[in-house]
Amino acid sequence: AYPIYTSGSTGRPKGVLTEQHCLSDYLRWSTSAYPSAAGTAVLHSPISFDLTVTALYTTLSLGGRLILATLDDGDPLTVESLRRSPTTFLKATPSHLSLLEALPEEFSPTRELMLGGELLLGRSLTEWRERHPGANIYNGYGPTETTVNCTQYVIGAGEPVDSGPLPIGDPMPNTWLYVLDEKLQPVPVSVAGELYVAGEGIARGYLHRQALTSERFVPNPFGPPGTRMYRTGDL
Repeated sequence: AYPIYTSGSTGRPKGVLTEQHCLSDYLRWSTSAYPSAAGTAVLHSPISFDLTVTALYTTLSLGGRLILATLDDGDPLTVESLRRSPTTFLKATPSHLSLLEALPEEFSPTRELMLGGELLLGRSLTEWRERHPGANIYNGYGPTETTVNCTQYVIGAGEPVDSGPLPIGDPMPNTWLYVLDEKLQPVPVSVAGELYVAGEGIARGYLHRQALTSERFVPNPFGPPGTRMYRTGDL
Protein backbone atom coordinates (compact mmCIF):
# COMPACT_ATOMS: atom_id res chain seq x y z
CA ALA A 1 0.00 0.00 0.00
CA TYR A 2 2.79 2.43 0.93
CA PRO A 3 6.26 2.76 2.48
CA ILE A 4 6.67 4.98 5.54
CA TYR A 5 10.03 5.87 7.01
CA THR A 6 10.48 5.64 10.75
CA SER A 7 13.53 5.82 12.97
CA GLY A 8 11.90 4.21 16.00
CA SER A 9 14.29 4.40 18.93
CA THR A 10 17.45 3.99 16.82
CA GLY A 11 17.52 7.39 15.14
CA ARG A 12 18.33 5.77 11.78
CA PRO A 13 15.43 5.98 9.28
CA LYS A 14 14.13 2.75 7.79
CA GLY A 15 11.36 2.29 5.24
CA VAL A 16 8.47 0.16 6.51
CA LEU A 17 6.59 -1.61 3.70
CA THR A 18 2.92 -1.65 4.70
CA GLU A 19 0.84 -3.99 2.56
CA GLN A 20 -2.67 -3.40 1.24
CA HIS A 21 -4.25 -6.02 3.48
CA CYS A 22 -2.65 -4.37 6.54
CA LEU A 23 -4.23 -1.01 5.72
CA SER A 24 -7.58 -2.58 4.81
CA ASP A 25 -7.69 -4.47 8.10
CA TYR A 26 -6.88 -1.32 10.05
CA LEU A 27 -9.54 0.74 8.28
CA ARG A 28 -12.20 -1.93 8.81
CA TRP A 29 -11.54 -1.49 12.51
CA SER A 30 -10.99 2.28 12.66
CA THR A 31 -14.20 3.13 10.78
CA SER A 32 -16.18 1.35 13.49
CA ALA A 33 -13.97 2.42 16.41
CA TYR A 34 -14.13 6.17 15.60
CA PRO A 35 -17.68 6.95 14.43
CA SER A 36 -17.17 10.67 15.03
CA ALA A 37 -14.75 10.74 12.08
CA ALA A 38 -17.90 10.82 9.96
CA GLY A 39 -18.26 14.42 11.14
CA THR A 40 -15.27 16.78 10.94
CA ALA A 41 -11.65 15.83 11.54
CA VAL A 42 -8.61 18.09 11.67
CA LEU A 43 -5.60 16.73 9.77
CA HIS A 44 -2.45 18.44 11.04
CA SER A 45 0.33 15.91 10.37
CA PRO A 46 2.31 15.26 7.15
CA ILE A 47 1.41 12.42 4.79
CA SER A 48 4.77 10.79 5.57
CA PHE A 49 3.76 10.23 9.22
CA ASP A 50 1.62 7.17 9.98
CA LEU A 51 -0.40 9.18 12.50
CA THR A 52 -1.96 10.70 9.37
CA VAL A 53 -3.41 7.37 8.21
CA THR A 54 -6.18 7.42 10.81
CA ALA A 55 -7.48 10.95 10.29
CA LEU A 56 -7.07 10.88 6.51
CA TYR A 57 -8.40 7.49 5.43
CA THR A 58 -10.88 6.86 8.25
CA THR A 59 -12.55 10.22 7.74
CA LEU A 60 -12.73 9.87 3.96
CA SER A 61 -13.96 6.27 4.23
CA LEU A 62 -16.84 7.45 6.43
CA GLY A 63 -17.67 10.39 4.18
CA GLY A 64 -16.57 12.92 6.79
CA ARG A 65 -15.14 16.41 6.35
CA LEU A 66 -11.38 16.87 6.55
CA ILE A 67 -9.86 20.21 7.57
CA LEU A 68 -6.16 20.68 6.76
CA ALA A 69 -4.56 22.79 9.47
CA THR A 70 -1.61 23.11 11.82
CA LEU A 71 -1.68 23.08 15.60
CA ASP A 72 0.89 25.83 16.04
CA ASP A 73 -1.37 28.80 15.43
CA GLY A 74 -5.03 29.74 15.45
CA ASP A 75 -5.44 30.66 11.79
CA PRO A 76 -8.62 32.82 11.58
CA LEU A 77 -9.82 31.14 8.38
CA THR A 78 -9.44 27.70 9.96
CA VAL A 79 -11.23 28.83 13.12
CA GLU A 80 -14.12 30.21 11.06
CA SER A 81 -14.36 26.96 9.09
CA LEU A 82 -14.41 24.94 12.32
CA ARG A 83 -17.12 27.18 13.76
CA ARG A 84 -19.33 26.27 10.81
CA SER A 85 -18.45 22.58 11.13
CA PRO A 86 -17.17 21.80 14.66
CA THR A 87 -14.34 19.32 15.10
CA THR A 88 -15.66 15.93 16.17
CA PHE A 89 -12.50 13.81 15.82
CA LEU A 90 -8.79 14.50 16.24
CA LYS A 91 -5.77 12.24 16.37
CA ALA A 92 -2.64 13.65 17.99
CA THR A 93 0.20 12.80 20.36
CA PRO A 94 0.24 13.53 24.11
CA SER A 95 2.70 16.35 23.40
CA HIS A 96 -0.01 18.10 21.38
CA LEU A 97 -2.22 18.51 24.46
CA SER A 98 -0.45 21.69 25.55
CA LEU A 99 -0.88 23.09 22.03
CA LEU A 100 -4.60 22.32 22.05
CA GLU A 101 -4.99 24.07 25.39
CA ALA A 102 -3.41 27.21 23.91
CA LEU A 103 -5.46 27.14 20.68
CA PRO A 104 -9.04 28.33 20.17
CA GLU A 105 -11.62 25.81 21.37
CA GLU A 106 -12.64 25.06 17.79
CA PHE A 107 -9.52 22.89 17.31
CA SER A 108 -10.45 20.47 20.09
CA PRO A 109 -12.85 17.63 19.23
CA THR A 110 -16.25 17.53 20.85
CA ARG A 111 -16.58 13.74 20.71
CA GLU A 112 -13.35 11.76 20.29
CA LEU A 113 -9.66 12.51 20.92
CA MET A 114 -7.25 9.77 19.86
CA LEU A 115 -3.72 9.97 21.32
CA GLY A 116 -0.71 7.83 20.45
CA GLY A 117 2.98 7.74 19.68
CA GLU A 118 4.16 8.56 23.21
CA LEU A 119 3.66 7.57 26.83
CA LEU A 120 0.37 9.04 28.08
CA LEU A 121 0.15 10.24 31.68
CA GLY A 122 -3.27 10.58 33.25
CA ARG A 123 -2.41 13.92 34.83
CA SER A 124 -1.64 15.42 31.41
CA LEU A 125 -5.32 14.98 30.50
CA THR A 126 -6.77 16.82 33.51
CA GLU A 127 -7.10 20.33 32.09
CA TRP A 128 -8.28 19.23 28.64
CA ARG A 129 -10.92 16.90 30.10
CA GLU A 130 -12.24 19.64 32.37
CA ARG A 131 -12.86 21.78 29.29
CA HIS A 132 -14.30 18.90 27.24
CA PRO A 133 -16.20 16.65 29.65
CA GLY A 134 -18.27 15.00 26.92
CA ALA A 135 -15.39 13.63 24.85
CA ASN A 136 -14.02 10.10 24.84
CA ILE A 137 -10.24 9.71 24.82
CA TYR A 138 -8.30 6.80 23.34
CA ASN A 139 -4.72 5.85 24.17
CA GLY A 140 -3.26 3.91 21.25
CA TYR A 141 -0.04 1.93 21.00
CA GLY A 142 1.60 0.54 17.91
CA PRO A 143 4.90 0.75 16.06
CA THR A 144 4.70 1.70 12.38
CA GLU A 145 5.63 -1.92 11.62
CA THR A 146 2.22 -3.02 12.97
CA THR A 147 0.22 -0.50 10.85
CA VAL A 148 -0.60 2.58 12.92
CA ASN A 149 -1.95 1.00 16.14
CA CYS A 150 -2.22 -2.51 17.48
CA THR A 151 -3.79 -1.81 20.89
CA GLN A 152 -6.12 0.77 22.37
CA TYR A 153 -7.23 1.88 25.83
CA VAL A 154 -10.59 3.66 26.06
CA ILE A 155 -11.26 6.44 28.55
CA GLY A 156 -14.96 7.19 28.53
CA ALA A 157 -16.34 10.67 29.16
CA GLY A 158 -16.28 11.33 32.90
CA GLU A 159 -14.39 8.12 33.69
CA PRO A 160 -11.74 8.64 36.40
CA VAL A 161 -8.11 7.85 35.54
CA ASP A 162 -4.91 7.52 37.53
CA SER A 163 -2.40 10.35 37.34
CA GLY A 164 0.48 8.13 36.20
CA PRO A 165 1.13 6.16 32.99
CA LEU A 166 -2.06 4.83 31.42
CA PRO A 167 -2.42 1.29 30.02
CA ILE A 168 -1.99 0.62 26.31
CA GLY A 169 -5.23 -1.35 26.38
CA ASP A 170 -6.40 -4.40 24.50
CA PRO A 171 -5.23 -5.71 21.11
CA MET A 172 -7.27 -4.80 18.06
CA PRO A 173 -9.19 -7.52 16.19
CA ASN A 174 -6.94 -9.88 14.20
CA THR A 175 -4.02 -8.94 16.48
CA TRP A 176 -2.18 -11.03 19.06
CA LEU A 177 0.32 -9.85 21.68
CA TYR A 178 2.97 -11.99 23.34
CA VAL A 179 5.34 -11.10 26.18
CA LEU A 180 8.29 -13.44 25.68
CA ASP A 181 11.75 -14.20 27.02
CA GLU A 182 14.91 -14.53 24.92
CA LYS A 183 13.91 -18.11 24.00
CA LEU A 184 10.50 -16.93 22.71
CA GLN A 185 8.73 -18.49 25.68
CA PRO A 186 5.88 -16.66 27.46
CA VAL A 187 6.96 -15.11 30.75
CA PRO A 188 4.89 -15.42 33.95
CA VAL A 189 2.69 -12.56 35.10
CA SER A 190 4.72 -9.67 36.62
CA VAL A 191 7.95 -10.90 34.99
CA ALA A 192 9.55 -8.57 32.44
CA GLY A 193 9.70 -9.74 28.84
CA GLU A 194 9.76 -8.32 25.32
CA LEU A 195 6.51 -7.49 23.55
CA TYR A 196 5.88 -9.24 20.22
CA VAL A 197 2.94 -8.46 17.93
CA ALA A 198 1.33 -10.82 15.42
CA GLY A 199 -1.66 -10.51 13.13
CA GLU A 200 -3.00 -8.89 9.97
CA GLY A 201 -1.27 -5.57 10.61
CA ILE A 202 2.30 -6.87 10.43
CA ALA A 203 4.17 -5.14 7.61
CA ARG A 204 6.14 -6.93 4.88
CA GLY A 205 9.44 -5.70 6.30
CA TYR A 206 11.98 -2.95 5.66
CA LEU A 207 12.81 -1.55 2.24
CA HIS A 208 16.25 -2.81 1.09
CA ARG A 209 17.08 -3.95 4.66
CA GLN A 210 16.76 -7.74 4.48
CA ALA A 211 19.03 -8.45 7.46
CA LEU A 212 17.09 -6.06 9.69
CA THR A 213 13.80 -7.48 8.41
CA SER A 214 14.89 -10.99 9.40
CA GLU A 215 15.95 -9.73 12.82
CA ARG A 216 12.71 -7.89 13.66
CA PHE A 217 10.08 -9.91 11.76
CA VAL A 218 10.40 -13.45 13.06
CA PRO A 219 8.42 -16.70 12.61
CA ASN A 220 5.41 -16.92 14.89
CA PRO A 221 5.58 -20.18 16.89
CA PHE A 222 2.07 -19.59 18.23
CA GLY A 223 0.31 -19.12 14.88
CA PRO A 224 -0.30 -21.03 11.65
CA PRO A 225 2.77 -22.07 9.63
CA GLY A 226 4.26 -19.21 7.66
CA THR A 227 2.94 -16.44 9.91
CA ARG A 228 5.26 -13.92 11.51
CA MET A 229 5.40 -11.64 14.51
CA TYR A 230 7.12 -8.31 15.01
CA ARG A 231 9.70 -7.91 17.75
CA THR A 232 8.98 -4.45 19.18
CA GLY A 233 11.95 -4.07 21.52
CA ASP A 234 9.53 -2.79 24.18
CA LEU A 235 9.67 -4.41 27.60
